[in-house]
Amino acid sequence: MEDFNYETSSTASFEHVGTESRKTRDTMLKDPNSRVSGKQPLFGDKIPDVLYSVQWCNSTGKVLERRESDKPIDAATSGAEPDKVDIGKKPVIEIAKRVSTTHRRPGVPARVPGPQLVLEDDSYAFRTNADGNGAGAELVRTEKTLMLIHSKHLKAALAAIVGYYPSAPDFTSDEPTVIEAPYQVLVHHCKALEHHRTNQPTSHSAEYAAIVVKHIDLLLAFLKGVLAGQIEAEASRWNDPLGVPTATFNLFWLFLKPGEIAYKVQDGQLVPFVISGVGRTGTDDGGPGAYLVNLWNIVFVGGRLQRRIQTSYVYPWNGARAIKTLPLVPAQFVAGGAKKVAEEQLKLGKLYWDLTKRPSYKEYDGPLINRDGSLGGSMTGRVVVDPEGWERFGDGAHGKQVPQSLEPRLTSSAPRKDSLPETLPRCGCKACRGAGIPQGPSPFAGFDNLDPKKDNPPENEDLFFRVLNKTIPAFILGERRWALVYVEFLRDVTPDKDAFKNLVLDSEIKLTVKALTGKFASLDGRVSPWPSDFVKNKGEGRIFLLHGSPGVGKTCTAECVAELTHRPLLALTSGDISTSMSVASVERSLNYFLALGERFGALVLLDEADVYLEQRRASDLRRNGLVSIFLRALEYYRGLLFLTTNRVEAFDSAFTSRIHVALHYRNLTDDDRQRIWINNFDRLERDSAGKCTVLPAARKFALASAEVRALRWNGREIRNALQTAVALAETEALDSGGLDDTVALADSHLTAVTRMSGGFKAFLRRQQRTAAAAVSPGRAGPGRELFLKEGDDGESGDGGEEHDSGDEDDEDESDGERQ
Repeated sequence: MEDFNYETSSTASFEHVGTESRKTRDTMLKDPNSRVSGKQPLFGDKIPDVLYSVQWCNSTGKVLERRESDKPIDAATSGAEPDKVDIGKKPVIEIAKRVSTTHRRPGVPARVPGPQLVLEDDSYAFRTNADGNGAGAELVRTEKTLMLIHSKHLKAALAAIVGYYPSAPDFTSDEPTVIEAPYQVLVHHCKALEHHRTNQPTSHSAEYAAIVVKHIDLLLAFLKGVLAGQIEAEASRWNDPLGVPTATFNLFWLFLKPGEIAYKVQDGQLVPFVISGVGRTGTDDGGPGAYLVNLWNIVFVGGRLQRRIQTSYVYPWNGARAIKTLPLVPAQFVAGGAKKVAEEQLKLGKLYWDLTKRPSYKEYDGPLINRDGSLGGSMTGRVVVDPEGWERFGDGAHGKQVPQSLEPRLTSSAPRKDSLPETLPRCGCKACRGAGIPQGPSPFAGFDNLDPKKDNPPENEDLFFRVLNKTIPAFILGERRWALVYVEFLRDVTPDKDAFKNLVLDSEIKLTVKALTGKFASLDGRVSPWPSDFVKNKGEGRIFLLHGSPGVGKTCTAECVAELTHRPLLALTSGDISTSMSVASVERSLNYFLALGERFGALVLLDEADVYLEQRRASDLRRNGLVSIFLRALEYYRGLLFLTTNRVEAFDSAFTSRIHVALHYRNLTDDDRQRIWINNFDRLERDSAGKCTVLPAARKFALASAEVRALRWNGREIRNALQTAVALAETEALDSGGLDDTVALADSHLTAVTRMSGGFKAFLRRQQRTAAAAVSPGRAGPGRELFLKEGDDGESGDGGEEHDSGDEDDEDESDGERQ
């Protein structure tokens, strides 16, 4: 299959078009044998308004015969060859057909091209001699049919109505205007021609205007005679009485007028595009080729909003097909109604325009497109929309290459970008050109190469916003990666105003944290980089060290401060920084994430910071290099940085001068645990909107049961236990007849979870005793028992975990993490 040359015309024939289309056309126009001087004109002194001509050519392209008539010529007929003519005058339009023949001598069987040939095709016929006996029969194949517009009046009228149509011919040239069948550019502008016929410019004289009317009527009558039956039959399918508009493949081009909006189905979403041009592919078997539709919409690239053009293939189908099911849907047939979809896209376009100006902190619930263009599943969580950041930081912390295009899934090279007209079309006659009549702006004026930070939207902003792209780059905070998200699934972030209030911490710690971070709250809800006056040179950031045992609320404190200040939280673990622990990798990743934190105005949380901040030793040069990198990064960081650790005693002493606030988190008391239980119960009922209720017996069991207290759960364990109990309650409700009504959390569900947890801890104690005995079998038993009893309950110091700490990562105390 070969691509159609868009430079020839978007008005492609229904017949096969190959790479010789331009050569064929030129041969038809320049054939020296088409006129023979000194012959008697075939039509006398009067030239017909519409002249029909046929050229028969051999396999090498040589013209064997040419005929002309004032009526259509059947290429398969024969008879006495008429005289060639020398016509001084030109017709209004000329319909020129070129056919190829396979001539054979009498008695020699015809050699027909391979088995792919379909003789029933209308483009093929047999031509016999006058005797009709088949001797010397020829296989005739129509290669191309062209319209040559000779009338200057008609060309000037077309120049006045054809605006954005990149493949349209030049109507202002002195040469005949050539348009290929089925004359798409003319069919697309029939209504505009009818309007121009009765609304000509005032600069036209009465005589000139009358000729324009005559020639327009002539052209419209020709088009009606050739195509009206097909178009009327097709239009009846669009207005199906059953309410399901359909279309056939051969006439689908009627919808593909350049400048019109069509919606491409992409990942199940309708994405708006402007049609730029249409062509057809060739096929080896002579069958119908696919439509190649050039489309463009507007995306943010290189710091500006620019048109991005791509090619979409529409492959053949049999019979009539519902238009809404096609891969490219014209705007008037889009599902949901053209007006409603246009209004929705206008709203989304305005949002896209605003999102390109600065990083924006948003909630997202929808599909993702990965950096390589593949589908990335669905995601519910918080993101920072930042197209400019995608281009600066989208290669990630590890140097992965990012596609330059924001929509990188094109299967072929992008076509050449066309030019948008800045003014409306104007009549091409001499009188109009000299009248000095001002031309109004084109509907597409000012659409390309806009800087949303400095420029205003173009004058036709409604159309502009409707063709802005629907996907935009964003940083996925929960996954610490970039992806494309759909604008329609973005929502403003609604901060949890009660999160910090419900945080179970010492009142002094809460007051200190609130006092030091409250001034950095984003009052208007917008995300912006940390202000430049916040950091003059170095050492002016705010670094918090939160230390204490696992589960005491260190990570949750950072989460609640992010809610309090309405800023993004960039939570990092040692795995995000580096897995190889090489100095170069750590430095690159750390600088990358801290740069993002500054750009987003985010709170950066580095969990288990002791991995990188341990005391330097003369015997471990690599460790010393890691510490030096972190010291330098902390020195120059601009923003709020939270470091958490449960091994503060291992910190290098040089870090103490970089830390502004160090907060110690004590172990949980029974009163703390009761507050956490109450907060979790209240949050569960509030977030479920009444779908889940906590029975009084369940509350009593959690708050007063000696069995629960004996486990000495920390905040994270309380949250996990409640989630497991709710899952048990949902399963029970489903087994008993469905989840239509509320789910009741009973004490039996909490009892089951408590016993499972107790059984696991008992098993863990036995395993620890076995392992300790295997390591030191000769040591006294009481010492080992004392060691195990101090840690056998799994609580290395519980703490003030907020009632809903969500995605908090577990803090591991294994030896591997301490190294």
